[in-house]
Amino acid sequence: MRQKLITLCPNSFEIAQKKGNFSQWVRNKLLEEREPIDKRVFSYTYKCPLCKTVETHSIRHARTCEKCVYVMDFVREVVE
Repeated sequence: MRQKLITLCPNSFEIAQKKGNFSQWVRNKLLEEREPIDKRVFSYTYKCPLCKTVETHSIRHARTCEKCVYVMDFVREVVE
């Protein structure tokens, strides 16, 4: 484990004193903030430069247009 020193005001110190394992509680709270990041959903949009067909997919990799079999251009990434 690595150490990080924090400074508490008198009110937060009183709350911390009541925690059975304050360090574990802090670690859990920090990890709770990380979980939504791990659960993000990405979508990737591609557009064919020839026929202008637009497609959106959940996996980012090179796409080939189904209509004209041409390599599509990456347009944008959306995080939901």
